[in-house]
Amino acid sequence: MAWLDNDVQKRLIMLLNLPRSVPLVWNLAWDKRVQWPNKLLFLGGALAYFLMPYDIIPDWVPLLGQLDDLAVLFLLMERFVAGTPEQIINQYY
Repeated sequence: MAWLDNDVQKRLIMLLNLPRSVPLVWNLAWDKRVQWPNKLLFLGGALAYFLMPYDIIPDWVPLLGQLDDLAVLFLLMERFVAGTPEQIINQYY
C-alpha cells in the first residue's frame, strides 16, 4: 500500500486486525515495562470519555452515536500502542 501515508497504513492494519489488537492492548495494559503515563492516558481517557455526560454525537442518534464512541476508543488504543516500544509490542503481536 505505497499510496497510503505510513500512519494511515498502521491505523488501517490495526483496524483490520482488531481481533488481535484487543488482546494486544489488554496485555500491554498489564505489562510492567509499559510506562504509567502511557497507561493512564489510555485507561483514563477511555474512562473519562465514557463517563462524561456529553458525546461528540449523542448516543440516541442511531448508529452514528455508537460509532463515535468506537472511534474515540480506537483512537485511544492506537495512541496507546504507538507510545509503546516496538520490542514490547512484538512480544505480544
